[in-house]
Amino acid sequence: CKAQEPAAQWNMFMVCGNDIPVRVLSYNLYWWNLFDRRGGNDRSAGRLIEANGPFDVMGFQECDSIGRVLNDARIGNTHEGIQGPHALGIAFKRDVWELIEKGEQDIAEDRWEQHYGRRAVQWVKLRHRQAGKLLFFMNHHGPLPVNTGGLCGGKATAASVLRALAFNAMGADLKVLVGDLNADQDSETQQTLSSRIRRVMHHWVDAIFSNCPAQETGNLGSGGSDHDAITATLRM
Repeated sequence: CKAQEPAAQWNMFMVCGNDIPVRVLSYNLYWWNLFDRRGGNDRSAGRLIEANGPFDVMGFQECDSIGRVLNDARIGNTHEGIQGPHALGIAFKRDVWELIEKGEQDIAEDRWEQHYGRRAVQWVKLRHRQAGKLLFFMNHHGPLPVNTGGLCGGKATAASVLRALAFNAMGADLKVLVGDLNADQDSETQQTLSSRIRRVMHHWVDAIFSNCPAQETGNLGSGGSDHDAITATLRM
């Protein structure tokens, strides 16, 4: 449970440009129930994405098949999906963004009471095809039990997320972290994260963070999941 805490004055708060809107989504899909047990519920999650899109980049948790999600949302031809570890998934709009790098890293683990295994971050670095600006987008599903921070605690888990973000996002104009953190706004995890990077949208244990302020945010409802999909429009 060793985690390096950032230097006291280090943070990702920035005054950002206003040129390019970037619309992001975070959505826990409740896969074992919505897809495995209910067969996708007549595309209910996909229809939510389809009705509220388009999104530049989307981060999914409890996502066993990113291809299934994109097809259910009728955006398989417009978005590129990347399946990550531990049921994480990212998708981006391929006519707007070019993939530069991608990666993943285990950074936490559930406690024994609800031990489903290790927890990871998944990330992509994207270049805007017209403007050339870089977007770093990280997706995370946090450890259980809720509000504990898992085996290493909330402060260490948040520090590990921030370290992975800082190390891999170097050179990016816009940095975004999304996910079901399994930790609410009052938890040590979210409090530690929000002291270093802006929390621009949250609902229960789901949140979106960015180095830039949000122009618009929204809660899109559950679409058959046990979590609501949340969105933010940022500018870079």
